[in-house]
Amino acid sequence: MAKMRAKMQAIPASLGLMLLAVVGGAQAQQVGMGMEDVPLRPSELKLLQRITAVDPAFRHGDRVKRYYRTHPTTKNRIPLRVEVIAPKSGGLFFGEFISYNMVIDEPAGLVTYDYDAGTANRGRGTVLVTPKEIIKTEYSCGISSCSTRVERNGRPMREGAQAQN
Repeated sequence: MAKMRAKMQAIPASLGLMLLAVVGGAQAQQVGMGMEDVPLRPSELKLLQRITAVDPAFRHGDRVKRYYRTHPTTKNRIPLRVEVIAPKSGGLFFGEFISYNMVIDEPAGLVTYDYDAGTANRGRGTVLVTPKEIIKTEYSCGISSCSTRVERNGRPMREGAQAQN
């Protein structure tokens, strides 16, 4: 029952993001939805810089798409999703990736991302930032195998490789 309730509560936010993407900005604003393209907040930048300090290969942009809905009575903006906008040049993100997506949940200290540089390099990961630690879990695949890597403060905790199907 609790799982069903959690799924039902997640539906409005998902539907709201789909509505924003499908019907466009003007119609979405009529139902209290919106998106803004703005620079990272100082606290978000600090979160990403903490990750970069322990993992110099970690890449991020300096702008975000902030999706929100507006409360019908108080008119306060209720955040739904914060997507980091990766810099793109020559058709590639960071000069290397065909696709690169990153979402920040700053209050939870959570960053999720996925990337694709073609058949030879693609993956997804999660970074949890706590006051004392940065835990990074990444699943990546190459041409012939996939692996999972877990790091604590930039040091490997566990690695596992498996043959790709």
